[in-house]
Amino acid sequence: MVIKNSLYKYFFLVTHFCYGQLFYTENNYFDSLENDNNNEFSLELNQFQIWNKYLKAKKINYLKSHHFGIFLNYYNESNSNIIQEKSDLIGNGLLTNYHFNYKRLEISNSIFFTDDYIEAKRGFVRTIKNVTMYTNQAYFKYSNSLDSLSFSFKLGRDFLIEGYGNTAKLFFSNYSRPFDQITLTANYRNIYNKISAIRLDDLDNYERNLYMHSISYKSEKLDFTVGEAIISSGLSESINIKYLNPFNFWSWENIGSTTNGLNAFLFSGMSFKVKPSLNLYFEILIDDVNFHQKNAFYLNRYAYLLGVKFISFPFKSSLLLIENSNVLNQVYQSYDPSHVFTHMGYPIGHHLGNDFINYRMHYSQILKSKINKIFFDYSYLIKGQNSLETPFENPWENNNGEFNVNYKHPGFPTPPLTYFCEFNFGLEIKLKDYTYLILSLENNNYTEEKLLSKIRIRFWTYMNIKNE
Repeated sequence: MVIKNSLYKYFFLVTHFCYGQLFYTENNYFDSLENDNNNEFSLELNQFQIWNKYLKAKKINYLKSHHFGIFLNYYNESNSNIIQEKSDLIGNGLLTNYHFNYKRLEISNSIFFTDDYIEAKRGFVRTIKNVTMYTNQAYFKYSNSLDSLSFSFKLGRDFLIEGYGNTAKLFFSNYSRPFDQITLTANYRNIYNKISAIRLDDLDNYERNLYMHSISYKSEKLDFTVGEAIISSGLSESINIKYLNPFNFWSWENIGSTTNGLNAFLFSGMSFKVKPSLNLYFEILIDDVNFHQKNAFYLNRYAYLLGVKFISFPFKSSLLLIENSNVLNQVYQSYDPSHVFTHMGYPIGHHLGNDFINYRMHYSQILKSKINKIFFDYSYLIKGQNSLETPFENPWENNNGEFNVNYKHPGFPTPPLTYFCEFNFGLEIKLKDYTYLILSLENNNYTEEKLLSKIRIRFWTYMNIKNE
């Protein structure tokens, strides 16, 4: 029996490492909730005991075992912009996951299967007998520590998430395809540093690389981050060593370098815990800053996000989130089309792209019955006519490239405006340990003619593979 179990687990280790990806099932909001208070809940406070118990019931202990999981996602042609679960980022189909942990080494990998090629457009696809599959995540990670210094090294395909937003993130979100990357992290007491070198997909026959570094300060109440990213492109683009320097200020070095195959972004964010049950946070991303023309606000290209999170409000088992996102026109873009901040055609930053204002609210309520949780999401979107696919233009310049002081900007977002309203109501049922069924009804008025209702079904389960 021991031999069979050993063969079983190593079979999955080999097969999924070759063709796999990381599984993602936890609610976006619970990820940030779980990381509060330096990865610990204040169990002495009664209002947190309910949420702590809930998260522990859903969480797999990656430090003690390895496991195999599956996730099934179905929805009937939903075009909702509300992202309730991370799994909403994939289409209809089956997602597998294998996660292996041994001392300081972590291996995670899985694969997505679907019978609809369009549903797999996010991935590097392969079709066998009408079944389309793609590798979503496949990486290994090594972690260690020396006295007060902790560090890790990750190689492979994985998401890169940076920011404080719960319903969205401006800098790096998990909405894009996972990146083929090398990521180094280091932590000394309250200081955290991260640096990544990423290979993006090719655009217009140009090879593209993305580099990112960030430094953070984290305490019991305050979490503050400053980060920077830069996209380089060319006909034959290799890894540039100078962008692996985490202490180099890339944006400053490359001001005015739009013709040199570069596009840089600055990011800053902060989360402040007013009290254990109340958290305030913001993000700001700067693409371009106008230093040359007076009264030309439209030459600035930036985005910001504001949010507030209530735990145990209005009830002890409640979670309430309110967020506002503003992303100006032409943010995430450049004169060079290969510099757009996308991967596999999907935004790397905010999942709505640019040229919009969005108001979001999420409410979760844990129940004391077999039904674990009910939830409600609401989104109000004011969308301008432009997007990440819109060609980068300068209507304020004349035919000679000179600035027209008489130019009148149409405003933000760019008219004509379109207004979208949508909401998502659902429930999460715990069938047994590590097995959940999530049902939701999504409604939106994207046609502006009638209210459309869509049904989404999510099912996920994990099996522990115990060490013998």
